Amino acid sequence: MRWLKRLLFIVFILVLVAVGLFFYFLYVPAVEKPSLAGNFATDKLVVDDNERSFSWYTPANKANKPALIFFLHGSNNSADIIRMATAYEFDQLAEQHGYIMVYPQGYKKHWNDCRGSASYAANTDNIDDIAFFKAMINYFVDKASIDREQVFVAGISNGGQLAYKLAFESPESVTAIATFAANLPEQSNLDCSQSGQPISVAIFNGTEDAINPYNGGLVDLFGDTSRGVVLSTRETVDYWLRLAGITSAAQEKTLPERDGLAHTSVIEQRWQNNEGIQVRFYSLQGSGHVMPSTITRAPRILGEKSGDISGAEEIIDFFLNQSE
Repeated sequence: MRWLKRLLFIVFILVLVAVGLFFYFLYVPAVEKPSLAGNFATDKLVVDDNERSFSWYTPANKANKPALIFFLHGSNNSADIIRMATAYEFDQLAEQHGYIMVYPQGYKKHWNDCRGSASYAANTDNIDDIAFFKAMINYFVDKASIDREQVFVAGISNGGQLAYKLAFESPESVTAIATFAANLPEQSNLDCSQSGQPISVAIFNGTEDAINPYNGGLVDLFGDTSRGVVLSTRETVDYWLRLAGITSAAQEKTLPERDGLAHTSVIEQRWQNNEGIQVRFYSLQGSGHVMPSTITRAPRILGEKSGDISGAEEIIDFFLNQSE
């Protein structure tokens, strides 16, 4: 029986270690859902014989011709989780500004972005996410009389990559995009058509991102390297600047310290051309594969998260300033 006791003891220790590693690297405290005066709903559309779902929040003080704002989850994620992970900030800001906030669900938890080598089903099945977005926009034109001139898309990681694809292939459908933890794929792995039409873009990338390398290189999602090589953050920003014909120097500033972490900071750069096309770049110094937040923290496995800015507040400000 002594060997059995030893075996049970070893199993017990291994379980303790596994639980400890889970809590250290993956666990984050749940954010308490705020009291919201508006309405949250879910619906489905059939696009190319695929049933696609999406959820949205309509504020109690919805504008007569509201803006429509999408936020796209990353790989292996969901619309419900990303709404919670962003601490319902987009919904609370909707109450202030009157826009409709939409959380679409990716095909088998992914989006068919521009990275041709990606192994997830959305890419290998060649899912038409552009058609899905156009269908959702038409849905909200009919159901909520949204302003077609104020349609905005933001996303993180794989969701950010789809935002780039929308800007490439359907710039007439969106007014501006914002991306977190996403660099453009290098040309040899780019399977999107590029319209060459400029669009306003905001980019938020962490200098210590181990998945989407800040300085370019192979995307490595915990051993899955099928997404291929991406450009550097600087090359990604420069692409959109060239498209907008912007050659002037940026308005640059280091944003105020708010989170008490000396090893994280945010450097913001802004540009605008004569036609009003804007490019903003937020270099998240010391941050990982995350969206900055003053409320939540990211799982440690994704790296540090700057709490000096709210990513939600910054992109809503960026989006809604496009019409001013």
